[in-house]
Amino acid sequence: MMKRTLRLASLASLLLFLVPGLLFSQDEPQDPPEEEVQEDSAEGLRITGLPLPSFNDDIGFTYGLRVLATYYEPEAEPYRFQFWAQYLASTKGFEDHAASLDYLNFLGTGLRAKFRVGFERTLNAQYYGFGNFQDIRRIEGVRTGEIAVGENIPATRSILGGYDVAERSDLVDAKFGDEFNLNQNILGGPQNFYNGSGINPGRRILRERQNRYYNYDRIRPYFEASTEDFIAGTPFKWFVGFRGQRYRIQSFAGDREGGEAEQNSLTLVDIEEPVGYDAISEASRRYVNGIRVALAYDSRPQVRENNPNAGIFTDIHYEGVGKGTGSHYSFERVTFTFRHYMEFFHDFWSEYGQEMVFAYRLLGQETFGNVPFFEAGRIYNMRESSEGLGGSGGLRGYPSNQFVDRVMTMGNFEMRHTFSRVSWLGGIDFQAMYFYDIGRVAPSKREWTLNDMHKAWGPGISMVWQRNTIVTIFAGRSQYETFTAFKLSHMF
Repeated sequence: MMKRTLRLASLASLLLFLVPGLLFSQDEPQDPPEEEVQEDSAEGLRITGLPLPSFNDDIGFTYGLRVLATYYEPEAEPYRFQFWAQYLASTKGFEDHAASLDYLNFLGTGLRAKFRVGFERTLNAQYYGFGNFQDIRRIEGVRTGEIAVGENIPATRSILGGYDVAERSDLVDAKFGDEFNLNQNILGGPQNFYNGSGINPGRRILRERQNRYYNYDRIRPYFEASTEDFIAGTPFKWFVGFRGQRYRIQSFAGDREGGEAEQNSLTLVDIEEPVGYDAISEASRRYVNGIRVALAYDSRPQVRENNPNAGIFTDIHYEGVGKGTGSHYSFERVTFTFRHYMEFFHDFWSEYGQEMVFAYRLLGQETFGNVPFFEAGRIYNMRESSEGLGGSGGLRGYPSNQFVDRVMTMGNFEMRHTFSRVSWLGGIDFQAMYFYDIGRVAPSKREWTLNDMHKAWGPGISMVWQRNTIVTIFAGRSQYETFTAFKLSHMF
């Protein structure tokens, strides 16, 4: 218990960079006038259906359907309950079939209860290793077959001092570098060089062997349950939850993709064998179940909880995973998130039936213990989740899990302009958005600095349908990469 208390206290130094946001906070944000709130007088059950054709650089083109049932009552904000169920799949093998219930005053207890159950498969989950420094161009060169890695680089036990290439791949990279492009046949003698059999036959062969070098297959049935409530009528609230997950991890090493002649080489996961590799080597299932607790301050207008224009929502979230929760691994994760929403030039924009909101989120997380590689990039708080500093929940110019380590920090800044409101289908607001993201990771707080920040930026557009159904599309860009995504919510 003492160690855990010290760990929580030690997070304070990590969060110092988040404190300046408090200086701009509003003491008593005002609820917007009733005429500006979409469908404030809505009562009863509303059903909306959303087809899910979209594109995400991590998972490809998606298809499916989400059906939402929302029950409105005047005394319940933002609603009495909302239930949705979805079928979702993609061209790159991603699946997330799920059902969710969000219920205020659950069974007359006065508590807000949330439940979600689903089956998720990420056929091309990414693993780039740990650390803040990733050679993006080299990663792309490995995938396209321009750079040979691992067992595709010639090596013998004599060259490596008696070690096999898979055992000492670090020496292989150090000795030959990216430019070395001969295969192992050259070791059979000089004749193999002159007849061409010792030279890599071409980029196509390497591409087929290495295009999954940074990937693995992740299958995850899951169940989540949580409850929360405001404390004695104040903006402070508590949160308690449970997350149950059963992982099955599979390597692509030795597989042959449809239509390809070459088998996949050893992947980065196979070579590094990080914590959690036992889930691959034993072809077994691993449980990662966690107890979650959080304390939050939430001054957003409750009727606009999903699309706020004022207030602060900040939470400190703790998750503990171990044998006591039925898990195969033991680790702890502490996450602090500060979100702030400010409306600009209200009188001016309201004359045109429009709205301008500046929103930002500052986030810091630290993980302790033997977290498996397939959970190391997870960022969890009361409302959002993402995988490393990338994807649709992190730095929106990089793929998921691009930057992962024990300490992860980021800031996300958005300007949201509601430029049109229509009454069709119960009311739809259209928003233009521009964002700027910044962040970095480090192995410890002591090694975290303000240098070497990763940045991403880009435009987006959102559709707010009947107050609580939100569709967001954005195109992010970073120094070396781009990332385009569609999601059914604001990022924060």
